[in-house]
Amino acid sequence: MEVSAWKAATYGIRIGRENAEKYFPKIWTDVEVEINGVCHCFALSPKFWTKCPEIRGKAIREWLKAKGLLSWEKGNPPKFELKHIGGNKFRLL
Repeated sequence: MEVSAWKAATYGIRIGRENAEKYFPKIWTDVEVEINGVCHCFALSPKFWTKCPEIRGKAIREWLKAKGLLSWEKGNPPKFELKHIGGNKFRLL
């Protein structure tokens, strides 16, 4: 699925409401995301499926920083692929 970088008080990956409904069952409270071969656990907020379909955390910020992507033009965040690899596990590419 296509996702985009997201930032507010912290950095994250915006999943989008459509992808959240399609790939993230509402019974999940967290997901594992493989970033550069390392798995990281991210909590899903109760509003993940309604108003805030983002995965947020320090590991994502560090990944964006390493790629030189901590800033972008308003309304034009970098896009990435988030591959579902089974269960509540994903790989960020």
